[in-house]
Amino acid sequence: MLHWLYAGLTVFITAQHYFKGPSSYNNYLIFIKPFFNLIAGKNLYLEYPEYYQDTYKYSPTFALFMGPLAVLPVWLGLFLWNALNNAVFYLAARRLFPSARRQALFLLLVLIDVLTALHNSQANCLLAGLMLWTYVHLQNRRAAWAGLCLALAAFIKVYGIAIGLLFLFYPGFWRNALWAAIWIVVLAVAPLLVVSWPAFLMIYQGWYDIVRESATGIQLSLIGIMQSWFGFPLRLRGLVQAVGLSLLMLPLIYRRAWHEAGYRRLYLSSLLIFVVIFNQMAESPTFIIAITGFMYWFIYYGRHVVLGWPLFWLAFVFTTLSATDLLPHSLREAYFDVYKLKAVPMVLAWAVIQGQLLLYYRWQPQSNEKTEGSSPFITSKPLA
Repeated sequence: MLHWLYAGLTVFITAQHYFKGPSSYNNYLIFIKPFFNLIAGKNLYLEYPEYYQDTYKYSPTFALFMGPLAVLPVWLGLFLWNALNNAVFYLAARRLFPSARRQALFLLLVLIDVLTALHNSQANCLLAGLMLWTYVHLQNRRAAWAGLCLALAAFIKVYGIAIGLLFLFYPGFWRNALWAAIWIVVLAVAPLLVVSWPAFLMIYQGWYDIVRESATGIQLSLIGIMQSWFGFPLRLRGLVQAVGLSLLMLPLIYRRAWHEAGYRRLYLSSLLIFVVIFNQMAESPTFIIAITGFMYWFIYYGRHVVLGWPLFWLAFVFTTLSATDLLPHSLREAYFDVYKLKAVPMVLAWAVIQGQLLLYYRWQPQSNEKTEGSSPFITSKPLA
C-alpha cells in the first residue's frame, strides 16, 4: 500500500503546485530552462528573469540531463520530475532493510520530509536516493553501478561525492574508485555533445564562480547555529568544516571494522547527516538527506541507545514538523528561522553516531544483528 501512498501524494502535490502557477514551481523552472541556454552556448549562471526567479547553481551536466523534461509540457515534465525523485528514493529505501516491516516503518518515518522536498520541486529526494543506491550497489558488489550513482549525485550537488567514502569499506577499492572516476569524467564532458569547446570552458567557469559566490551565505547548518547563538565569526566557517571533516574521518582508524555490517550502517548514517549539517547553505528541503540517515540509524540502533528516543522526538518536532503548517508562522519567524532550530537535532544525532563510531569496540551493535540476519550484504532481489 505504501507505493500507492507515495504515488498518490506525488500526483496531488504536482497538481497543487501546477495550478497555483509558475511562482509555485519556480525551482522546477530553474532546473529545466538552463537546458535551452546550454544548447544556445550561453552562460547558465546569469539571471534570466524571463525564465525563472533566482539563479541556476547546478552543474552543466545536470542542465543537459534535464533536456528531456524541458521539451515537455510543464504539467507533464513537473509530474515526471517529482515522480523520478520519489521513485529513486522509494526504491532505494526498500532495499535498506531485509524485512518488509522495517521498510514500511522507514518509509513512513521519512514521509513528511519527502513531501517537504516535493513541495519545493527540489532534487533532494533524488540526491538522497542516489546516495542510498551507491551504498546498495556497493553492498552487492556492483562497482560500475555504484560509481554511476556516485557520479550522478556529485553532478546534482557537489557534496554528493562524499558518499564515495563508503568505497573504502568494500573489496576492490581501486576498481570501484576507477569506475567512479570514469563516470565522473564521462558526465563532466557530456555537455560537449551540444556545445563547443570555448562555450564548454566558459560555462564551467561560470559554475565555479557561482558556487564560490553562493558559499558566502549561512542557512540551516552547524555554522548557522554557532553564528546565531554565539556570534561565531563567519570568516572561520572553513575551520568548522575542517574540524567536522576530521571528526568524520577519525573512526576510519578502525580498519578491521570496515567489513562489519554494523560499522557500515553507522558510517552511512553519519555521512548522510554530515553533508547537511556542515553545508552552510542547507535549506529546509535539504533535510530529507539528514533525516534519511537519522531514521536509518534509529531503526537499527537508536532505540537501544539511552538518547535514542529523546533524539527521535526532537528530530520529529524540530526538524520534520517545523517545515509544516503545524508550526505557527510567527513561531517559525521568531525562533526557528532565527536560531536555526531545525538543524539542532541533527547536530546532536551526528555527535551521538560519531561517538558510537569512535567507541565502536566498546559499543558494538549486537542487538539487531541477530534479528536482521548474519549476512552483511543486501540482497539484490526486490523486496516485497
